Amino acid sequence: MVFAGLAGIILPFIVLAGVFAAVALLPEPEQCGHFGCLQVIGHAWVGGLAAIVLAWPLLHLLRVRPAWTVALAAPVFLMPVWRLAETGVGDPITLIVLSGAIAYPFAALVTTPRLPLPWRVLPVIPFAALYLIAWV
Repeated sequence: MVFAGLAGIILPFIVLAGVFAAVALLPEPEQCGHFGCLQVIGHAWVGGLAAIVLAWPLLHLLRVRPAWTVALAAPVFLMPVWRLAETGVGDPITLIVLSGAIAYPFAALVTTPRLPLPWRVLPVIPFAALYLIAWV
């Protein structure tokens, strides 16, 4: 779970570096066209998807097993925290970085194959409450 949390801390920085690189390479706002620079929003959205894709090799490199199930389950735990970051509850960068540090260990716990089912379901309860808070 510690290495899954480490992956969750590293991934946002990789995605943010990619978004900043994309913004630096995009044309100036006056050169963007009729609808403005929607590419920036697109790159940020693609960055979130890139984090999911990049999570598997990073988790595998950090010896988190099964890495692919953790990579697929983590976005379920990331979404409510990202939603809170969008609503302005706290500092968005801090929430995004901390969300990975929390979500990936929870995803590793929930997807552990040999853990009894009640212990795998228990971590889902606080995130279900967080979903309710984030979208209400």
